[in-house]
Amino acid sequence: MPDKDLHHPNDKLLKATFSIPENARAFFQHHLPQDIAAALVWDSLRLEPSSFVDPQFAASQSDLLFHITFQDTETFLYLLFEHQSTEDPRMALRLLAYVVRIWERFAQNHPHPAKLPPIFPLVLAQGSKPWRASTKLDDLLDLKPAIAPVLRPWQPSFVYQLLELVSTPYEKLGGTPEGILALRALKAEPVSELLGDQVLDESLFPLVSKDALERLMRYIFNGEVNKDLFMERISQLKTTSLRINTMTLADQFREEGKLEGFAEGVSKGISQGRAEGLLIAMSNSVLRALEYKHGELPSGLREAVQSVTDAAKLEALLEHAFQSTSIETFARNL
Repeated sequence: MPDKDLHHPNDKLLKATFSIPENARAFFQHHLPQDIAAALVWDSLRLEPSSFVDPQFAASQSDLLFHITFQDTETFLYLLFEHQSTEDPRMALRLLAYVVRIWERFAQNHPHPAKLPPIFPLVLAQGSKPWRASTKLDDLLDLKPAIAPVLRPWQPSFVYQLLELVSTPYEKLGGTPEGILALRALKAEPVSELLGDQVLDESLFPLVSKDALERLMRYIFNGEVNKDLFMERISQLKTTSLRINTMTLADQFREEGKLEGFAEGVSKGISQGRAEGLLIAMSNSVLRALEYKHGELPSGLREAVQSVTDAAKLEALLEHAFQSTSIETFARNL
């Protein structure tokens, strides 16, 4: 995606989820055209390195390229999986450029007479409304009716599959539990439904890994959601262990947010010449975090924290305070 880097939460969730072969395989099995899906050797699916297409597309490393073979033939297919959060009227042209780059790199490594591999381009469209753009390159060409019959046979023909999340019901999004939850979250975010039952689906949560659950919770928490309502929804989960785990994650995200906000405030304050007052505020924040976690503090520990005059050290101590399991473990970082 040229206008977004991999730090975008949508890209992180998609790449982290579908870089896992099991999730990608189940996704394609469910969403590719049936005649193509039936002809593929699914055990042969593998993810190509992100550098395979071209260094020129470094900004597009959130997109995924897979290699898979056909049954009973030596032919193999590349599946180009492109994530797009905003409509691109010339998406067909951009994808054609990607396809040509893939073929060029293939040709460099496979001299003639090797044939170029077929490529199936799929765009996963995330947005709040359906696309109006055509999926056919032909429709981007300015071919007047009088000349179309003569020139059209000489023009490249290209079409891609468009999977629009906004037009696909939640229950029709298929794959592994981890893949389904990621797709549902991506569908829900643009239409403000991240706290709905389809995303916070307690029946699927126990079926995903701890890392996948954390990615999902982080994506929801960092979205445009009411944080108090989010905590309330999590507290209503019926499975005790699941409720405790997700509440713990939510508390962790909140503390991280406090750290980020605090660090930002420190940076602004120092630039405005209020360094001394900010150091006091930072040390007080460290002490309050310790009191919140461990109760009353020894006077010696208070004095040690208050004697620190380095802002970076205090910022690190604040993080240690939130993560400490006891006063003793915190004191080792002083």
